[in-house]
Amino acid sequence: MVAYQDGNGAEPPCWLATPAHDFTKLAHALLPQAERLLATQGVFAPQGAAMDLRGGIIPVTPPVTSADPAALMAQVHAALRADVRARPRRAAAVIANCTVILPGAAGPTQAAVVSCAYRDGTGAQVAYPYTLVHGRVTFGPPAWEEGGQDIFPPIRLRPHVRADGPPRPAGHAVGLFMVRGVAPDALLRHLGLTTDGAGTDTPAARLCMAALPDGWCVLWCNDMADAPGLRLKLATQGAGVEVIFITIDEHACRTRATGYHGGVEVWSVAHDGSASAHDLVTTGQPPACLPGLVADMEREEVESGYPPGAVDFYFDIPVALVHALTGFSYWQRAAFTPLA
Repeated sequence: MVAYQDGNGAEPPCWLATPAHDFTKLAHALLPQAERLLATQGVFAPQGAAMDLRGGIIPVTPPVTSADPAALMAQVHAALRADVRARPRRAAAVIANCTVILPGAAGPTQAAVVSCAYRDGTGAQVAYPYTLVHGRVTFGPPAWEEGGQDIFPPIRLRPHVRADGPPRPAGHAVGLFMVRGVAPDALLRHLGLTTDGAGTDTPAARLCMAALPDGWCVLWCNDMADAPGLRLKLATQGAGVEVIFITIDEHACRTRATGYHGGVEVWSVAHDGSASAHDLVTTGQPPACLPGLVADMEREEVESGYPPGAVDFYFDIPVALVHALTGFSYWQRAAFTPLA
């Protein structure tokens, strides 16, 4: 059994993705073809693959138009850059046949080197040393080191705001229902949900709930497929129940906050960073604090020193609005209980 075929346990849900897990998964997807080519031809050309938001692997390899390894590597990198800009991806990697000097080794050795990139800007080089004898390839244990990456575009979110929050390296794509005016146990009965396991300080399950100060509680959807059904059930709550629904998509730089009273939509505030760094669309009668929050964000952008649009400050306007109304932001920790 070769090193890259070792099992890594159960596949975690996409919202618990980490770079180390995804880099290993990408390497395990790329190495079999490299092994086959080494065994039959003694060499292999650079190849690439991307990972979608659900963890699926997509080969991304342009046609071979040159025998020059550097040109081939540049072509694969260019194809991956085009792919991650056209579609939501959370990771990507390129594999190449290289001569490397591993830590502690007496001299150079041949290795299949997987250069990995993550959408949060991190990267790694994973070298799988190998020997090739009579058409049989034997891989040794992988050697990891941190590395840069030039595949994903720069992250445009305000990094300092989330510095103390729970890590979410693959980026958040979640929905949160903020509910006030009904006790948490009564809310769960109305929604047909029950608690399912011990609580954590991060929302690790598909659906979680946390009680907040001032009578608010938050229903956290890690899988947005759950959101429509919950929204319909919450609309049948009594007139005294207040609901604020916010969707956060860091991959697409989109946020939207919507306020409901008695199941009726009263206002919404939405930002789409793909339209403009300063896109902001409102409907109804948003809360009175919104203009002040917009002014604060514009002032921060001016004082930040970043070029206009380099960081998507407007992304956080719906987030800041929900925080002003409920005291909670999605990057904060809370006592979350998993639900089923």
